[in-house]
Amino acid sequence: MLPGLLLATVGILMQLPVRAVDESPQKKIFDIIYPRKQHSLHKRDVEENKKPQKQERYEDRVQYEINLKGKTLVLHLEKNKEFLSPDYVEVQYSSTGEAVTSSPQIMENCYYQGHIINEEMSTASISTCQGLRGFFEHQEQRYLIEPLGLAEQEEQEHALYTYESQEQNLPETSCGVDTIEEDLVLEKTVRSGNNAVKLEDMNQKKCIEYYLVLDNKVFRKYNRNPEEIRQRVFDMVNFVNMLYKKLNIQVALVGMEIWTQGNKIKISPNANVTLENFSNWRGGILPKMKRHDVAQLITGIDLSGPIVGLAFMSTMCSPYHSVGIIQDHSYDLLRVAGTMAHEMGHNFGMFHDTYVCKCPSSICVMDRALSLYIPKDFSSCSRNSFEKFLRTASPSCLKNVPLPTDIISTPICGNLLIESGEECDCGSPEECTNVCCDAVTCKIKPNFKCAFGECCENCQIKKAGTLCRPAKDECDLPEMCDGKSGSCPKDRFRVNGFPCQNGQGYCRMGQCPTLQDQCVSLWGEGAQAAERSCFDINNVGSTYGYCRRVDDMHIPCKAGSFLCGKLYCYGGSDVLPWKGKIMSFLTCKTFSPEDSNQEVSMVANGTKCGDKSVCINGDCIDIEDAYKSSNCSSKCKGHAVCDHELQCQCEEGWLPPNCDNSTIVFHISIVTGILVALSIIVIIAAIIVRHQSTAKRKKVQSQSCPTSGSKSRQWKSKRQRDLQSTHSHEMGPISSTMTTPSMESNTPPLSLGTNPKV
Repeated sequence: MLPGLLLATVGILMQLPVRAVDESPQKKIFDIIYPRKQHSLHKRDVEENKKPQKQERYEDRVQYEINLKGKTLVLHLEKNKEFLSPDYVEVQYSSTGEAVTSSPQIMENCYYQGHIINEEMSTASISTCQGLRGFFEHQEQRYLIEPLGLAEQEEQEHALYTYESQEQNLPETSCGVDTIEEDLVLEKTVRSGNNAVKLEDMNQKKCIEYYLVLDNKVFRKYNRNPEEIRQRVFDMVNFVNMLYKKLNIQVALVGMEIWTQGNKIKISPNANVTLENFSNWRGGILPKMKRHDVAQLITGIDLSGPIVGLAFMSTMCSPYHSVGIIQDHSYDLLRVAGTMAHEMGHNFGMFHDTYVCKCPSSICVMDRALSLYIPKDFSSCSRNSFEKFLRTASPSCLKNVPLPTDIISTPICGNLLIESGEECDCGSPEECTNVCCDAVTCKIKPNFKCAFGECCENCQIKKAGTLCRPAKDECDLPEMCDGKSGSCPKDRFRVNGFPCQNGQGYCRMGQCPTLQDQCVSLWGEGAQAAERSCFDINNVGSTYGYCRRVDDMHIPCKAGSFLCGKLYCYGGSDVLPWKGKIMSFLTCKTFSPEDSNQEVSMVANGTKCGDKSVCINGDCIDIEDAYKSSNCSSKCKGHAVCDHELQCQCEEGWLPPNCDNSTIVFHISIVTGILVALSIIVIIAAIIVRHQSTAKRKKVQSQSCPTSGSKSRQWKSKRQRDLQSTHSHEMGPISSTMTTPSMESNTPPLSLGTNPKV
């Protein structure tokens, strides 16, 4: 994927700051209230025989009564277990400058999300650590609640505030990115979409591993007190998590770093400089300390002008540029949290909202003047941009959702998250729409086998061998249901080294990397891979031609590996979203970035460099040496093929796990049943047609009688004479009693084959 390292503001495409105005709405005290906690809600014991554990201080679900304007409201809150990763770490620095990393034990979780009962559109993000502190919305009015004093007691005194914006006093400010510029940026960030893996399910739950860094000025601003900072950060992340749930994204805090002994980078009021410095530090240092998907720096520095946040555009999951910086511009943590969510939105490819965007609430996350207000939802434009980013960039880091056993705290039935001991979780009984799942117990209902998944139909598990995920392309494998689970098995790919694109490349981890596709990804439509002679410069070992770099040294390619170094193309656009120089000669073109960490013009691993040879780390090596996959095919017998992990997978139409039983028997039985049914229908139809035909013939005969009466009488008279003559000749005189039917009747004539009475 070509990283869309485009910032969101006016100016050159390489540096577009995301601006939000640092002006506060007037915070007005509204009332003094005394929230009253209701009786404890039932908490399901997910393991009946489980040994008793220490009672948690904070319940999974709580309800508080609040008297507002003479009306009693019930605030329903559920513990948010998703915002903190099970392997959460904290980093501080000793007086000698050494990083001190700690992994706190499971801390008491007092962070909740919820709503006001009987108000469908209400929301709440509250911590109950020492009284109620946070935000809730009632009838489109936003309220901030916080305790007065530190005492933790029943019906503690709380202050309630409202937010009233003083729009007439605000200066005219905006991000500065007009629609034309945004369209241009979007085109450049998604142009590599032709090679992107299509997202299987836009509704699939996604997870962001979130790392926060707080600079030294923030540390000093909050009294050098890590506990105070932690509580503030947790409150903010709880709110960010609540917002991104609207997009079915779990934001999990995996680490918090406080620069207690001075800043690790130069932090400048110039937001562009600070973002670049943080990006470089993050890309070079953080991955060694903690795995994460996106990192943000919260700084106490007053950024120049009205800017309070800055982020790279469309770079989520990028190793260097999935970052943002946020000024700690308000003591109101929810306003700062809104800015955090806003900058993360830019990483997801979202632009600022315009007048054409539909916002389901009064203010949405990507509003230009976000820091003025507390956002509640994402606009239609943000959702469209987000879905487009997922389709085109297919950021793989979003798919590593924690297992149920990885999640901290006691399972909560009704939070839409399947946790340890649960078979399903469809939300509260009021919101559950899954007929297979019991919303009260989070168990599958009796006589049902499953409640969700591609292999679950009408609450029953589909037959083994049923296709649940077709192959996306020639480097993918289809997945079949195993007959045991309602979920489709993990996505598997063709064995690495499998020929693809008509022999132009070899499959690698489900992709088919080729020089041609990489040129289009870098330079845009119309770009083509350069002639092989252009790549000869990689044998020199210079800025524009090398295979590996060690520090500032450019190492030339080994013999035969010249196709595995700098990528040479021709055609396409000359506008790139990075600082650097374009070097062109004849029909050869490459790019040298100003920041060596942004090297995007190197041939990708797995690219074909010869017959049965691929590039790996700048060397052209034999496919077998690269993937060691030849023996795998020999162990996959019959109707099995080898996958990218050198495991045998059944071909489509054959039953796992041994791939020795075909689903054709099942299909034949279906076809046979259909044929039998069709045969019965045909027979019935034939009987009906025959009956109708007979009835019609009888009707015709009946209608013809009156018109042929004279001929009938003549025929019968002649027949009688013949009979009489015969009998007279053989037997002598007889008395004939044959009755001639009335010609006025509709009854057909009697058959003359009946013997006359003698």
